[in-house]
Amino acid sequence: MERQQAPRSREETPDPHLSQDLEDPHAQIARVMASPEMQRLGRETEAEELRLGTALSGMYRPQAERWARALREADTTVLSRICPGKHGHYGRICVLDAGHERDGNPHWGKNKAGRPVAWLGSAPDDD
Repeated sequence: MERQQAPRSREETPDPHLSQDLEDPHAQIARVMASPEMQRLGRETEAEELRLGTALSGMYRPQAERWARALREADTTVLSRICPGKHGHYGRICVLDAGHERDGNPHWGKNKAGRPVAWLGSAPDDD
């Protein structure tokens, strides 16, 4: 007499609607980000951020100078009012006061290359 296997638990039973060859999520993201369309959109976004940053330079120059002076003088009062977004990881620091987005203003500062840049939104890990 042949011995029967115990029935599989629900967790062990494969879902017939899911592919058994699921791609690693990190590989999926890397594949999408490497696509020609995403590369094109990235270049367009960067160009527009630089264009807008340059266009707003005159308006935000006083804030940039205040931020630079506060850094030189270690003025923690001024620095504590600066936008708290975690943009430095992305090579940019917003020099505007915290809360500027509520007034409809974009972030504005300099990128890693020292060029003026303006952008909307925040870093994914902002609290």
